[in-house]
Amino acid sequence: MNRDQLEENKELALNLSKAIMAGEWDRVESLISNDFIYEADGRPAIGKPEYIGFMKNVLCKAFVDMNMNFLHVVAEGSFVSVNYTNEMTHVGEFFGIPATNKRVVATGQFIREVKKGEVIAEWQTTNMAGLMQQLTGK
Repeated sequence: MNRDQLEENKELALNLSKAIMAGEWDRVESLISNDFIYEADGRPAIGKPEYIGFMKNVLCKAFVDMNMNFLHVVAEGSFVSVNYTNEMTHVGEFFGIPATNKRVVATGQFIREVKKGEVIAEWQTTNMAGLMQQLTGK
């Protein structure tokens, strides 16, 4: 794969996160393949509708004013690996924790597989213990 294609893959992988944070759900839909698979933090794999539903109805309702920073972005073949931080404000229930209105920082990594101009898979890990500690103060 040539350098230009690797850069296009990086851009597409990052554009998915940017579209989620902006609430551009039609764009999110267009960036993900219909047979998309998402695996995260040891939970069972989910498909495209469940992924979009989680991002739209859980993440983006619980957190606003997201400012995601892509600290390291590496592409090899069809895979794009991203180390990120995401500053956000907790305004709605998240995994049983009511809104705190706290500004918190989530950290983690994801790998997205890109083929034919679409994201076909994602594997993500989030420092959920660190995020929950910020939300609960415990």
